[in-house]
Amino acid sequence: MKIYKYILAVAVLAGMSAGCKKTLQESPYSFYSPNNLYKTQADAESAITGLYGILTGWSFFKAPYLFSEDADHDHIVGPVWNFSSQGAGAYDQYWGVGSMWQGLYNISAQVNTILEKVPGITFTADSIKNRVMGEAYFFRGWSYFNLVRLWGAVPMRLTNVTTTSADKAKSSVAEIYNQVISDLSQAENLLPGKKSVFAGPAGTVTRGAAKALLAKVYLTMASGAATGSVKVQGGTDNAYYVFAKEVVAGYEGMDSKTLFAKARDKAQEVISSGDYSLQAHYMDIWGRANKNNPEMIWEYQSQDNGNYGTYLQYWYSSPWYGGTSYMWMARNLYDSYQQQDERALNGVFHQYFMYGAWMLYPERDSALYKNAPGGNLAKFYSSYSHPFTKKYWIGTSDEIGDAATSTNGGLRDVNFPMLRYADVLLVYAEAASEANEGPTTEAYTALNQVRHRSNEQDTTGLNKEDFRSLVLEERGKELYQENNRRFDLIRWGIFTQVMNQVGAMENVIKTRSKKNLLFPIPQSEINANKLIGENNFGW
Repeated sequence: MKIYKYILAVAVLAGMSAGCKKTLQESPYSFYSPNNLYKTQADAESAITGLYGILTGWSFFKAPYLFSEDADHDHIVGPVWNFSSQGAGAYDQYWGVGSMWQGLYNISAQVNTILEKVPGITFTADSIKNRVMGEAYFFRGWSYFNLVRLWGAVPMRLTNVTTTSADKAKSSVAEIYNQVISDLSQAENLLPGKKSVFAGPAGTVTRGAAKALLAKVYLTMASGAATGSVKVQGGTDNAYYVFAKEVVAGYEGMDSKTLFAKARDKAQEVISSGDYSLQAHYMDIWGRANKNNPEMIWEYQSQDNGNYGTYLQYWYSSPWYGGTSYMWMARNLYDSYQQQDERALNGVFHQYFMYGAWMLYPERDSALYKNAPGGNLAKFYSSYSHPFTKKYWIGTSDEIGDAATSTNGGLRDVNFPMLRYADVLLVYAEAASEANEGPTTEAYTALNQVRHRSNEQDTTGLNKEDFRSLVLEERGKELYQENNRRFDLIRWGIFTQVMNQVGAMENVIKTRSKKNLLFPIPQSEINANKLIGENNFGW
């Protein structure tokens, strides 16, 4: 069974609207599946189907999951009209913030019913029942991991909402993380391995996904509780700046060193499993022909139609190659790559057609990229030449040309890497060094695997602070626009400092204050929940 069959069932289970995003009126407390659906194994499997299906809608991959989490950091920029709200730090002016809040709680609500109803159902095999329960626990852990990172302390709903339990006070950040760890640990114990006969189809989570996400949870907690300093390349001159790091609010009292050790050990389990490996070349990760490759631990699945396609190509690829001029890589980030680095050499469009002219990027390499298709001459234009990533380009000849941007309204079959092996290697490298008070041989090995794949030189002889900074830099270069950069800066307690050092970038305002560390709780939730208290600071 293909994952799109899972997606289709969401119309029954989640009642998601296919209409305009601005008309969404879903209640964060509502639950869609009537009790009489939970009678058979097929019912239980359909309920799990609904969890994956929720990701396809306007709470996640139709926009908010991408733009809410990954449009507000120092490595992304775009036209002012597109970055005037979320991209400028005005989170309360972007409809997707509230929509994603609803979506995360909708997932949690569906999981709560699955965990209540499924244990009483008879299955043909315990392994299938375990997989269903494991997927449910995984999704609830994933949902609250997103909630606590984006909103901090939030209400934690672990049972179905009743008329007497609609009002719910916030749980502390520590309490939420304890639940996330519990859920993901349950998922790890119940889910099959990637190569098990009981594993689900491509795009469904397995034991490796639970381990990888748990490693990232431990790493987030550990770095949030750590002190020290971090060196970051950026600012108006793209120089290196050292920023003092303080404990992130809500992470006080967490045992940073112990948590780094747990992150290291859990990442090592993923590495030692042998289920995943780096693709030989960076561009082998991406494109229609490379979906669900061995580097992908959990990959969001899509279809080439308006219902289940994503806007990834439409937003991120260059004009002429199926994309628009909605957002692109910050020039500071591009300049941090070595020229031979595959992620810049082959992972960025160096020529594209827009506004009646062939353009090239970067200006310093004009001699390399001046010869455009069809015998045309490409030029560098200071206002219009930008580094667009190739990650989400479908990469086939039929996608070349302006007409590609209008197919399915821009929704195409471009998958998204929810978790990939390169991320796990970088998690291991960071955690191993921090737990050891300095980089170990194994930490260098993990880091250099990622660097070597993209033709960067191996590195040795660094102290803990320098190694920490290099891993953070490598994460920015390797995981660009994979929903990591903002979280990385926040967990290390340097988000506002890094952004304010930039100030403004290509007319996009990057200055941030304390209130930008968390999203505002939607006003609809504050109005409906008498126990939730005040909104987050500054909102």
